[in-house]
Parts: sequence; structure tokens; C-alpha cells
Amino acid sequence: MIASNKHKRGRRGAGRAFESGRAAREMRVFRRRKRRRGFFAFCALTTLVLAALASAELRETRISGDLLAGGGDDPVRRVDAPEPVADPEAQAEREAAQKEAAQKEAAQKEAAQKEKARAAAPPAPEDPTTYLTVPRLGIYGHTVRNDDSEQALSLGAIKVPETGFPWQEGATNTYIAGHRVGWPGTESHYQFYDLPAMRTGDKVFLEDANGTVYTYRVTEIFAVSPWESWVTKPIPGRDVVSLQTCTESPSDWWTLGRDLFSGGPESGRLVVRADRVD
Repeated sequence: MIASNKHKRGRRGAGRAFESGRAAREMRVFRRRKRRRGFFAFCALTTLVLAALASAELRETRISGDLLAGGGDDPVRRVDAPEPVADPEAQAEREAAQKEAAQKEAAQKEAAQKEKARAAAPPAPEDPTTYLTVPRLGIYGHTVRNDDSEQALSLGAIKVPETGFPWQEGATNTYIAGHRVGWPGTESHYQFYDLPAMRTGDKVFLEDANGTVYTYRVTEIFAVSPWESWVTKPIPGRDVVSLQTCTESPSDWWTLGRDLFSGGPESGRLVVRADRVD
């Protein structure tokens, strides 16, 4: 009997301990939930405060923008600062100085280019004789004398002495004349007979006594009357060689008639002009 009572008391003690432990666990769970609810409430409150502050700042920014733009009832307006008024005389002086500086710079560049070209140019030969090659006419290395006498012309092509040489600076017109028929046994024999057959683009070569070769390409073919001496003059901005021979008339380049051989005022002068390309 006594043992039975002790057993019952032991069961009751164990039950009370179990109930006490469960109560403690429930209390801890309750406290944790309470703390979580407090943390969530704090976060929500913080978010609302930040949103209110952002909204207030946005309203203030909009109001400031409206005031600066002249919106709303505020009479404040943005006023641009007036541009400074330029002094016409000072402006004219600056433009004149700039123009003078640009002209001076261009002159210096041109002088430098001329000096460079002069330094690169081959030396002028002491002998004025040149040598003519015209592949279209079958002429290769024919002697061109700087002599306009009948005797020199009877031997072959001649350069009119008053005209320029290819090694000279500036615009030059090296003017060379030759016979259509000429004299047998000399280079003048049918030397320029086929000159009317020349075409634009044909090449002409001149070689000086130093061996320097100057290359030209035909750009013009035309005829003039015997007294039109302007064809021998230099052409501004160009370096050319001109080949001339007699024709029956300025319009008849092929007929070998009386006027061709007499060289009278009714005859013509065929001119083939070529521009320097090298």
C-alpha cells in the first residue's frame, strides 16, 4: 500500500515537471513572436517615415522648379545675363591681325615649297642643246639646237632661243619647230611629217645635256596663222613643250601644197602642246 502511494506521487511529480517544461517552452515561443512583431512594426514605421520625407523633398523640388521656370503665382522669372557688346574697332583690329598672320603663314609655306623644289631640281646644264623623243612620230633622241637659223632648221628640229628651257623655274614654254618634209640625209627629213597624227595623251620626252629627262603629255592640238606669235609665250601656271610644223593652211593639216613649201601668209602652223607630268 505504501509502495503504491509512492508510485502515484512519482507519477504526479513527473507530470508537474512536464507541464512546467512545456509552459516554459511556450513562454519562450511567445516572447520570440513578440520580439518579431516588434521588429516588423519598427521596420514598417521606418519605411513610412522615409517615404514621407522623400515625398516632402519631391514636393519642395517641384515647387523650386516651378518658381525658377516662372510657373505658379510667384512673379520670379529667370533672366539671362546680357551678352557683352563687342567693340567694333577692336573686332576689326583682331580680324585684320588674323588675316595678316594667315597671309604671312601662307607666304612662308610657299617660300619653303619653292626652296624645297629648288634644292631638289637637277642642276642646269651648261650646253643648251636638248634631245627629243616622240614615240608616236618614231623620233628617238633627235638633236634640238638652240638656234633659229635656216641652216640649223635644215639639220633638224630647233628650239626658238627666246623661249624657255625645261630646267628653268616658273612657267616655261619650250618651243620646238621642225620641217614636215626636210632634207634627205638629215634628221629634218620628214621629221614632223606625221605631226597631225598626234593625239592627246601622247608622250613627249626631252633630255638635257646632263642626261636629265623631262616627260610631257599632249594636252592640245591646234593650228594658227604664221604671224600669231603668242603661241611661243609662256603660259601662267604651266610648264609645256610645244612642237610646231608648217601646214597648207590653218584648216588643212595634211596637204603638201604650194603654200606649205612657200611658207607664205596663207599657210598655217600646226602646234602640238604637251604639259609636263614628271
